[in-house]
Amino acid sequence: MMVGPSGSGKSTAWRVLLKALERLEGVEGVAHVIDPKAMSKEALYGVLDPNTREWTDGLFTHILRKIIDNVRGEIGKRQWIIFDGDVDPEWVENLNSVLDDNKLLTLPNGERLSIPPNVRIMFEVQDLRYATLATVSRCGMVWFSEDVLSVEMIFQHYLAKLRHIPVQDVDDEAMASLVLHKNANQENEDDGTSPALQVQSDIAAILAPHLTPDGLVVKCLEFADSRLEHIMDFTRMRALSSLFALFNQAVRNVLLYNNAHPDFPMQSDQLERYIPKALVYSLLWSFAGDGRLKARSDLGNFIRDNTTIPLPAGNLPIVDYEVNLSGEWCPWSNKVPVMEVETHKVAAPDVVVPTVDTVRHEALLSTWLAEHKPLVLCGPPGSGKTMTLFSALRALPDLEVVGLNFSSATTPELVIRTFDHYCEYRKTPNGLVLSPIQLGKWLVVFCDEINLPDMDKYGTQRVISFLRQMVEHGGFHRISDQAWVKLERIQFVGACNPPTDPGRKPLSHRFLRHVPVVYVDYPGATSLTQIYGTFNRAMLRIVPALRLYSEPLTAAMVDLYLSSQEHFTQDMQPHYVYSPREMTRWVRGICEAIRPLETLEPEGLVRLWAHEALRLFHDRLVTDDERKWTNGVINSIAAKHFPNVNLEVALARPILYSNWLSKDYLPVDQEELREYTKARLKVFYEEELDVPLVLFNEVLDHVLRIDRIFRQPQGHLLLIGASGAGKTTLSRFVAWMNGLSIFQIKVHNKYSADDFDEDLRTVLRRSGCRDEKICFILDESNVLDSSFLERMNTLLANSEVPGLFEGDEYTTLMTQCKEGSQREGLMLDSSEELYKWFTGQVRDSCWFTGQ
Repeated sequence: MMVGPSGSGKSTAWRVLLKALERLEGVEGVAHVIDPKAMSKEALYGVLDPNTREWTDGLFTHILRKIIDNVRGEIGKRQWIIFDGDVDPEWVENLNSVLDDNKLLTLPNGERLSIPPNVRIMFEVQDLRYATLATVSRCGMVWFSEDVLSVEMIFQHYLAKLRHIPVQDVDDEAMASLVLHKNANQENEDDGTSPALQVQSDIAAILAPHLTPDGLVVKCLEFADSRLEHIMDFTRMRALSSLFALFNQAVRNVLLYNNAHPDFPMQSDQLERYIPKALVYSLLWSFAGDGRLKARSDLGNFIRDNTTIPLPAGNLPIVDYEVNLSGEWCPWSNKVPVMEVETHKVAAPDVVVPTVDTVRHEALLSTWLAEHKPLVLCGPPGSGKTMTLFSALRALPDLEVVGLNFSSATTPELVIRTFDHYCEYRKTPNGLVLSPIQLGKWLVVFCDEINLPDMDKYGTQRVISFLRQMVEHGGFHRISDQAWVKLERIQFVGACNPPTDPGRKPLSHRFLRHVPVVYVDYPGATSLTQIYGTFNRAMLRIVPALRLYSEPLTAAMVDLYLSSQEHFTQDMQPHYVYSPREMTRWVRGICEAIRPLETLEPEGLVRLWAHEALRLFHDRLVTDDERKWTNGVINSIAAKHFPNVNLEVALARPILYSNWLSKDYLPVDQEELREYTKARLKVFYEEELDVPLVLFNEVLDHVLRIDRIFRQPQGHLLLIGASGAGKTTLSRFVAWMNGLSIFQIKVHNKYSADDFDEDLRTVLRRSGCRDEKICFILDESNVLDSSFLERMNTLLANSEVPGLFEGDEYTTLMTQCKEGSQREGLMLDSSEELYKWFTGQVRDSCWFTGQ
């Protein structure tokens, strides 16, 4: 057993030993690496069918049998079986008879396999927290401590790699031009190193003084480890591997520059200016990228005090600068383009308004994506993780993205199912290969909420073990035939909320050591003003008289949002989460109301602003005091930002808006509204319910609130309150008034997840293929299993549930989609286009109401 923390050299140690023995004795050595926690126990050992008594081999038994059968002379080779994963009694105890003197594996079907003398079994584990004495006493122990691998060794390794291995495989044209140059300069060059390697040696020489035991990097590493707050556990290996990945990008920039200017390569003085600064930039982002803004500026100040490398002058933190190729510091804010949005695109979901944060993060992500490293974005909900990632991916044309929403019940099978949908298996001389269907494209698997999967009782997350196996070993064992499948052109990106949030689990160190983590925080006041100022300017172009109000309107919005976010926290109520998504809804609401109007007084604008604010910030509050506070804040902020407006008229309560009495969305009088609603209710209870309903003021408020949400695209709604308060009745009434069909699931005592899937398929088919508008009401009494909510979560995020339509159902769905799209006059051929059309239809014609 080899025990020790990740990154202490366990795997390398046994690999070197195996090769050394092979050279010494001339006997070929074969290693079979198994991650026991990436598969179920049945897949590892095999399973006995209780009905037919038929035995199916698992992976371990399959490997053993292959060696015993000796078809290809396996007995003559040195065979090592390495279990690389957490030890827990459930799978290890079965090996007890294998590990002692009997050397027998007894299978449940009564068969006994004896272990041949050339087989050795090894375990590679992080700790033995759950191992039993029976297992431990049968194995030899080798402990690897962190000190086995000193930081200097890692640096030496990196510098040696930099000197001898080209960082990038230069493309063919560049190679051809290099060869021509080489032939021309053959007389001058004595040694046979290529120009690229020559440059890399120069860079290594400049870098070496900073990598000494008392150099800058070691100091920063100690500072980051002891003094800074990190959002995830800080490990030395992860920090250094992210540092080297970022630094390789700097080396690549130099080489690309030289390839573009073969006659004037970069001079050594310019290199000496550029490389140390690039090192500082990489240090900052790899060691403090997973901390808040404060951690980043702290590390910047620490570097300032401890180095002679020229740093940017002025008071701004170093984080706000980047290095250009001529070796100068440029502020990021120069790179942020000022953009104006067209009026009809004001709240479109795919508009990204660039700010300092997005520009910075995109540059960082592009670096890591170009290295094809997996990475994890961490940050609170609604802080723009997915948006930043997708805009970085749009800039890289050869990547295709697939979104996966992880949940507490996610298993590796979900990932494999996604692969089946987007990739194909190919047989090659080197074994099975899994690669994306489109040639030359990389598939980026975007795992959202990567830290939600549950741990088993021994603290392992199976999906994470599976991902780690694919990242570390580049493939997985296919369960159906135990074949090793190699991944090609597939890479992983994750996003998650901070591990301190409820329901989140910390990720294992063995996975984190491969993954750089970037913390994405909520945008600050300046970024918010920039984003929503752009939107408001575009929106007020509709009513030219109000153009001057775009700045006070933005300031008032940001002000109210920030004070609400500060005042109400999740500790008070779990649903008090305020994210920039509220601001987007706010702008969208005002825009929808203004669009059809010819003219609007400033009072009308302020009243509309207050109405949307009340809907977003006031309707979710539970106690009367909180509502009073919000009303007071709205009044005071309005007085502060709109001094010339008659506020008594503009803010007179109750503020009711509706389009029931006129075709536009206008303020309405309570009494007129009451008469109208009474008449509609009478028809409703004659048609739908047999119970007469009584109207009172709260009902009017609630009905308008629900109606406002149903009128918005993707307007999904969560109603909270005591049972019997009329949540279902009111939502059914509003859905009926808007002409939506109502769908509720009918739960019985044998209702299972499969039945729920069947119901979901029905709803999706009706809304996706037949263009029917549906309101799907899900009551908390209907949620028998947490997997129901997880499926709904994926559906709301991506408008699809991966693996819901498979095989024959998928084929029928495609036929129905084809008919549906032809009715709209669209000619869609490939199933990908049809599926995209289908998810778009679902997004636009399905409203979900949770209660």
